[in-house]
Amino acid sequence: MKIFDDLYAYPWVSYQENNCNTIFIDGDVPILTDPGHSHLFDRVAQEMARDGKDVGKVKMILCTHGHPDHIEAVERFGDEVIKGISRVEYDYLNNGYRELFMAMGSQSPAGFFKLFLREGTIRIGNKTLQVIFTPGHAPGAICLYWEEKKTLICGDTVFYMGVGRTDLYGGDAGLLAQSITRLAKLDIEFLLPGHGEMVQGKKTIEQNFRAILNEFF
Repeated sequence: MKIFDDLYAYPWVSYQENNCNTIFIDGDVPILTDPGHSHLFDRVAQEMARDGKDVGKVKMILCTHGHPDHIEAVERFGDEVIKGISRVEYDYLNNGYRELFMAMGSQSPAGFFKLFLREGTIRIGNKTLQVIFTPGHAPGAICLYWEEKKTLICGDTVFYMGVGRTDLYGGDAGLLAQSITRLAKLDIEFLLPGHGEMVQGKKTIEQNFRAILNEFF
């Protein structure tokens, strides 16, 4: 689904199986964020093809955090595709998240990651993104802010009228509140969460942040 030039969203809408939303940023270095479960990734590839985009041309994958429903499909890409995640989440993939993957009958894909994201500006081809460290749902979660387009790819930190759960390994409700408070200060026109619907419009997004902070924290 095209949102605007060079930005495409592929939301997961099935209620029969959990998976995340995937975002594609086109450009000199085509970027995919949070590819989701490996056995469900064909759906993303098919929807990209309908938009005239070839998943085989993806050059970089950036993951907001290391839960299986967001990163498992990195195994579908070869070494020529750079895979990035925060160092904190990489360390958890090697330790605390093992049970999450074992419960799903798979192994942690930690070995596929070679790029460790740190907070700050990252230039990828002709795109400039801000990496924002947002612990809470996951200890090393990050969001990606495309300031030029006022777009926030926020993983499971914040949803439409909801927040990411904090009862999984490494979750922390206090840190999540701090992360959401920080994100609420950004100038955002498009809020792209890891699950559920996109939130569009500055006023609607501001109202969403206020409602969440009032209700959950």
